[in-house]
Amino acid sequence: MAEPIRTMRYYLMDEIVIHNKKFDCWVVIHKNVFNLTPMLKDRCDHWNRTLDYLVAHAGKDLTHLFHENGEPRTEISPSSGRPRVLFPPILEVAISEYAKTKHAMWSQDPFYHIGRITRRPRRIRVINALTGHVQHMTVCDEDSIYDIQQKYKSRYNHHAGSYEWRKFSNSAKRCGLLNLNGTLDENGLTDDEDCDVELPPPSLWLYYTDDLTIA
Repeated sequence: MAEPIRTMRYYLMDEIVIHNKKFDCWVVIHKNVFNLTPMLKDRCDHWNRTLDYLVAHAGKDLTHLFHENGEPRTEISPSSGRPRVLFPPILEVAISEYAKTKHAMWSQDPFYHIGRITRRPRRIRVINALTGHVQHMTVCDEDSIYDIQQKYKSRYNHHAGSYEWRKFSNSAKRCGLLNLNGTLDENGLTDDEDCDVELPPPSLWLYYTDDLTIA
């Protein structure tokens, strides 16, 4: 099987909120997802109250504190009459020089940028033809079938790679393999996002290949 093509990673907001700890810190700025964990670990021996303030915002959307280009929004200080940033942790930088972009704030540093928030969450059903088990999932509209496979594998079935991933077409009379590099839409598993009636989610069928060596 050909290696799936890796592209931009997309996330649900539900996947962001769980990264809300001191050394597991993600934030969102204008739908861009930043993993600030390396910076916080880098600052472990140089910790301060501003970093505590950053951790308090871990797992949250900070869009209102930044311009679309990643620059921090400012306000005029009533005491000094000079501009000050609305979110002081933006002034924090990593101590290490490794793999960091020089002279870049972390909100503009591609080193910390790991993906984007999905345009639209999609509900799907994953049906195991061997056991008959039906697993409902919410995935990103931009996810490839490979991305969905990896999420299913990590959450529900570590042997997901031992199955062929298929779909039914022509009124469920014909079964076909899914293109792992394609999205749901590109595999013909579409839904009408403008429809007023809630339609059943598309189904992905798993057929066991009798090979548990694939994990």
